[in-house]
Amino acid sequence: MRLFTIIFLIFSFGFHSFGQTKNINKKILLEDYDIFQSIFEVANAGLYKYHSKKQIDSAFSANRKLINNKTSYREFYNIVWNVIDYTGSSHNSLIYPDSLDKALSKQKIFFPIPLIYLNGKLYSISDSVQTPLGSEILSVNKINAEQFSKGVSKYMSTDGHNLTGKYAFLETDWLPFCVYLAYGEQTDFTIEYKKNGIVKTTTLKAVDYKTTISNYKKRFVPRYEKENQDEYSFKYINDKTGLLNVNTFAIGGPKSEGHKKYAFFLDSVFIDLKNRNIENLIVDVRQNGGGNDPNDLLLYSYLTKRNFRENISAFTLFNSVPLKQYFVEEEKDEIQYLEKELKEEHSILKDSKYFQNDTFNKIWQPNPNAFQGKIYLLISPFVASAGSLLASMVKSDNNSIVIGQESLGGYYGHTGHIPVTYKLPNTELLLTFSIVDLEQDVQKLTDQKYGDGVKPDYNIEPTIEDYLNSKDIVLEFAKQLIEK
Repeated sequence: MRLFTIIFLIFSFGFHSFGQTKNINKKILLEDYDIFQSIFEVANAGLYKYHSKKQIDSAFSANRKLINNKTSYREFYNIVWNVIDYTGSSHNSLIYPDSLDKALSKQKIFFPIPLIYLNGKLYSISDSVQTPLGSEILSVNKINAEQFSKGVSKYMSTDGHNLTGKYAFLETDWLPFCVYLAYGEQTDFTIEYKKNGIVKTTTLKAVDYKTTISNYKKRFVPRYEKENQDEYSFKYINDKTGLLNVNTFAIGGPKSEGHKKYAFFLDSVFIDLKNRNIENLIVDVRQNGGGNDPNDLLLYSYLTKRNFRENISAFTLFNSVPLKQYFVEEEKDEIQYLEKELKEEHSILKDSKYFQNDTFNKIWQPNPNAFQGKIYLLISPFVASAGSLLASMVKSDNNSIVIGQESLGGYYGHTGHIPVTYKLPNTELLLTFSIVDLEQDVQKLTDQKYGDGVKPDYNIEPTIEDYLNSKDIVLEFAKQLIEK
């Protein structure tokens, strides 16, 4: 759910002044931009997933025209990010080089307080005198809250056309750097806020990044979130209903000890549910941002009554790595191993695409101890990747009710599985994306348009009062449905 970090080598030359304050030669920015476009066109299988080639070409062209001799490093980042964000994939990222990131983090230029976005409004979740806990933020440096939120939330990439995931990530420790990307260096922030119906204005000094992390750790967290920190857990609510929490699938691959422990846990839970003839099961995946195969599929085998596959189609654009000179090998011989893997798994060439063969997309059957009652699935905007794949398949079945908010990850598919990183040679920006585009094994539903996340049957979002009073209204709503 929170920010993942990727560690890269420290680059040698003086990026601090180069990237931060000085304009950069237009020629080298255009060179990097064209390389970025070439990489996406030959390696990103999901490039035209949600938009036509004509639309994508237009996006490339329009943003290229924004580059001039006054373009700064941050502005160039934004120009590249405009295209990345438009293509729509939760597995896309664009990272500053480590040397520049470290130099920036020491400067007092960052937004100091943690926030949360609920029901279209922005709130402080910092209990300070200057911005009291739960106060509604009306503007930041005279930018109204709606515009400020939109400007900052764009830096979270989501599948398709999803917006809930973008705004939800305003709650995370990504916020200060995203404010910098959107609005540049600041020495202070003038904040207009409302508390108890009274509007006030205060000015907060910008801080270094270490301070933002410290402030984030001190933010208000509802009691139910503090109590739900395990990777997975189970308990009975009453003699008719169980509650299964699976907060992550990042517990190891099929041969790992983490997976074996998880598999044993699931089997013991569902055997007990079967023996007790339990009627209702609440499955809470609201914190699940994905993880390792086959942990998602294994759980689904206990929740379904049908045979299924992970996907009905999966392809890459290559099985020999293109533009190798810009590829970042994080491990020795990574290109060699990747090409070997692709030639084994994606061996069917059709229409210039390399499709997955059935050996790597087996048919799963329902587990003998699969749950036979009613399933209530709890989701949130943080659900993505393997988490949203699981959620989409559960929703696709007829014995489930989905409660919460639309997921960040796509219902019909996503571009994932194998992440790769390329480095733009002049700016040294690190471009990471996944190379397998897949369509998930789900049925078409009238309330699910292509490009949507997993949409709930009941859209439930807490108010700021619910949040501050630690009322888990999503779980309570599921309990009320069961009682009815």
